[in-house]
Amino acid sequence: MAHTHSWRTTVAKPAGVRPLHWTLVLGYVLVVAGGAKGVSLFGSGMMMGVALVGAWLMFTLGMAYAAVRLRPAVGGALLLGFGIGALLVVVLAGMQLAL
Repeated sequence: MAHTHSWRTTVAKPAGVRPLHWTLVLGYVLVVAGGAKGVSLFGSGMMMGVALVGAWLMFTLGMAYAAVRLRPAVGGALLLGFGIGALLVVVLAGMQLAL
């Protein structure tokens, strides 16, 4: 009885971390941080600016999450960009440079 199956298997690429699109990461950092600076200028009172920045951050996080669900390859880059941008907003707002 002869085997018809070839015992040679093809070696697939390792399932490691895919390279992030660094231009997409940096672009989304600018969108998050620049948008937070832009919406903070629209706030008339002190707490209104904080609320608008929080709403902007929630919106951009929602957009990054939607990208993860639709296109996982670029979604990771957007989530990393959001994290860096949000950290930048927090640091610069704490030092009162951005807000």
